[in-house]
Amino acid sequence: MDGRVNIGLAVTVIILTIFSFFVSMIFMIPVAYSMINSQAYGNGIETFSYYFSGFSYYYFVTIVLGMIIAILEIILFKQWMNVLNRNILNTQRMLSNVRTEDISVKSEIETASVELRNEMIPNWAFWGFIISYLAMLGLSFLGSMVLLFGLISFIFFLIYLHQIFTTSHDLYKIKARVYSYLKNMKGLPSVEEVTSVPRRNIFLVVLLTIITIGIYWFYLIVKLSVEINEYVKSDELARIKLT
Repeated sequence: MDGRVNIGLAVTVIILTIFSFFVSMIFMIPVAYSMINSQAYGNGIETFSYYFSGFSYYYFVTIVLGMIIAILEIILFKQWMNVLNRNILNTQRMLSNVRTEDISVKSEIETASVELRNEMIPNWAFWGFIISYLAMLGLSFLGSMVLLFGLISFIFFLIYLHQIFTTSHDLYKIKARVYSYLKNMKGLPSVEEVTSVPRRNIFLVVLLTIITIGIYWFYLIVKLSVEINEYVKSDELARIKLT
């Protein structure tokens, strides 16, 4: 089995992010109100104490929720890579067990095996994202370093996301071609169609996320997780028929 991406995890990330936003509003509205009253009526120390207390609770809650959301997102991002790479390895294993004297089929299997190996998602971009992200959090007291490591983390993440987009789409083309050869070799009337994952442009994803104030990103993490699962499920069925 190739495994599955946990859709519930993606939904939980969205729910917690929305919850974090409303919690922030609950804390910030009275704090903002107290600041206005402080300026209007000059009751300084008492209002400042309430103001400082509100901000303390605000930072504590948002930091805790932010850490939980970040951990869940990282687990989800790792699942994307793990499921796709496991699918590639299982397909290579299946192809290596095919026995045929047909030269064209042999050639196609060898070509597909090489292509599949090249589609393996390397983990350097993922770990580059994690390390630079942790460095950004650890150096949060240094403003310039936070911006630097934040930018590095963002670049690594874009590279990783591009790898996910490219591999999830290209695997369909490789599978469709080599499975057609194996179907004809075995004389099968039909084979389960492998579900394709649409190719996405990383820059368009960033643009849509900015324009929609993050809403598109919430949609994407659920949609991509569902698409990967549908692809893997259909591919497992196809491999069963071909073995």
